[in-house]
Amino acid sequence: MVSSLRTHLHLLIGLIISAAAVYLSLRKIDFNALWASLRSVNYFYLIPALGAQLACFLLKGAGWRFLLLPVKKEIKLMSTTSVLVIGLMANDLFPAKLGELVRGYLMGEKEKLSKSLCLSTVAVEHLLDILVLTIFLLLLLPSVTLPPWLRTGGMLVGFAALGMIIVLFILVRREEKFLRWAEGLLAHLPDRFRGKIQSILSNVIQGTRVVTGRYILYAFAAISSMWLVVFLAAYLVLIACGLALPIQAAVMVIIFVAFGKIIPSSPAAIGTYHYLVILVLMSFGASKEMALGYAIIMHAFGFLVEVSLGLAFLFAGNLSLVRITRRAGEAP
Repeated sequence: MVSSLRTHLHLLIGLIISAAAVYLSLRKIDFNALWASLRSVNYFYLIPALGAQLACFLLKGAGWRFLLLPVKKEIKLMSTTSVLVIGLMANDLFPAKLGELVRGYLMGEKEKLSKSLCLSTVAVEHLLDILVLTIFLLLLLPSVTLPPWLRTGGMLVGFAALGMIIVLFILVRREEKFLRWAEGLLAHLPDRFRGKIQSILSNVIQGTRVVTGRYILYAFAAISSMWLVVFLAAYLVLIACGLALPIQAAVMVIIFVAFGKIIPSSPAAIGTYHYLVILVLMSFGASKEMALGYAIIMHAFGFLVEVSLGLAFLFAGNLSLVRITRRAGEAP
């Protein structure tokens, strides 16, 4: 009951924020100019962008596979990639970032692993994402002009991720001490609750052990390569939309859209995605109409690719998205 109320509250807050972002995105828009920008898109450039997007899924799947290898060596690349894409599709179609729970649940089912362990590797992967993007942000900030609050917000998110990685490193290095401390803290709980919480903590620790091993370096390399390809895809769409801007603009768009995922929003981040793109591209001199046109094309392109490929993986695996999301939401 509490979980259901929390989910509905998260959805309500996300819808309110998305509605506000949609209003800000459309405020003072010349709809004739917006329509003209959409009609002028050169869709030829979306063909190589599609190839780049598919390569991104494979590189992201490889990064996640490296994080899972310490607990199971036989995991295949297509296993992590297919589950990843299904999770992305779930985030596009359902609220409250349900796709992350879907990834943890489905990987646990497919590979006979603990769901909490798989979910902890997803969390480490996201921290690596933010760390890589923060490095690019630091490298590019001296050469770009952004609103001060956007610049500061990006830096805070990046350094928070770095801090969490450091905490995980210390936690794994002091695993036994941490578990003893947790055992003492949980001593007054009923046995059935204490055992379940201790089991979850143990699995989470096991899933984050990769932070201290060589596999974290392999994952970092794969995820860094993935983001480079994402930047290329975003730049190709920039060209398709007729925006004569430097590649730094595409990189900044991707960085702040990725950071913006921590903001509660509607499924597929409608509104928040578009407004962040507008803010970034206008700081590079683009008109609001051209920036919104780019945001619409980028968002629709990503949505269609993720949902189409996610449905294909569901069909190939004879899986039901409704059943998976229901069980993922119920799983401890």
